[in-house]
Amino acid sequence: MMNRRNRLNIYAVKGGRPSSYSRRCRIAAAGCFVAVIILLSKRIFLQPSTSSSSEIHDSKCRLKQAINSGEFQLFSHRSYYNAKSDDCRNALEHLKSIGVNHLDLDLVLTNNNNNNVESNSLIVAHPMEYKRTTKTYSPCGNTAFNEMMHLLKSVYNNDFFISMEPKAAWGQTQQELDDIALINPPSKILETLLKLIELNELAGHCAAIVELNYQVTDDAESRLQEELLRKITQHCQLFKGIRLSDDINNLHNIDQYDAIMPTIEFHPRHPHNKQGKVVQQELWSKSIVWVVDNEVDLEFAAELSPRGIVSNSPRDIVDILNGWCK
Repeated sequence: MMNRRNRLNIYAVKGGRPSSYSRRCRIAAAGCFVAVIILLSKRIFLQPSTSSSSEIHDSKCRLKQAINSGEFQLFSHRSYYNAKSDDCRNALEHLKSIGVNHLDLDLVLTNNNNNNVESNSLIVAHPMEYKRTTKTYSPCGNTAFNEMMHLLKSVYNNDFFISMEPKAAWGQTQQELDDIALINPPSKILETLLKLIELNELAGHCAAIVELNYQVTDDAESRLQEELLRKITQHCQLFKGIRLSDDINNLHNIDQYDAIMPTIEFHPRHPHNKQGKVVQQELWSKSIVWVVDNEVDLEFAAELSPRGIVSNSPRDIVDILNGWCK
């Protein structure tokens, strides 16, 4: 595994045989000890499930101050400006106009001449966009990677940052291998991504959202993935996505990631969080939370004090923030 130094952007400041009676006492003491350990672990690993109105207000004001100072990162999810779709350049120009220069992008490696893009080309697209099986398309969906980089540099003059999630058959499951958007082995898309990162001189402007699967039995493929990712992280930061279904008590080698990306569902009061799963307290300061599209979720994010959020409606998020703490 790779050992890498963390880079953080933090704004939130956390003699003989015992008698029967003797044996019973010791059993009771042991039980108390276990109970104390459980309670302490909850204090260490869980966020408080309730907050007072004044605490919520203070957290909202801190978030607004952080975003106004540039310490808090607001990402556009898949180039969305708001719920209405737009063409790619206009969406980027609108995002720039409200101060959003961070984008979170999905990447697909084509395996045929689809969408007028030649085979083995990298495109900015969610797999459903690539397969044309979705009802909604992001403004920059199905845009060739090099064209997307040209547009970003044209609009932002290099003042931008992109997190990129390369889609592939990471688990080598049959479901992945049957999906035309995921059929490529991870090493293939990582190799293409590395070339294009270097070609477009993206060093300092990018992060790769990748978690290598060391359960794959193909040793040669695993070694190649690790070597390619090592080279990518010489140019880009390394992020880790975390879904509510993931085992958050088994986060291996978390220190190698520059940021983690848990869903907003990890907030204790989120209606989807039926099991009360919560990310460790100390990890929120290196977290970029997704997807935050409304005021309720934005308030949840403010309470958690993450490093940033990803939104499908950055325009709406900015409008909500402008109404806070006047």
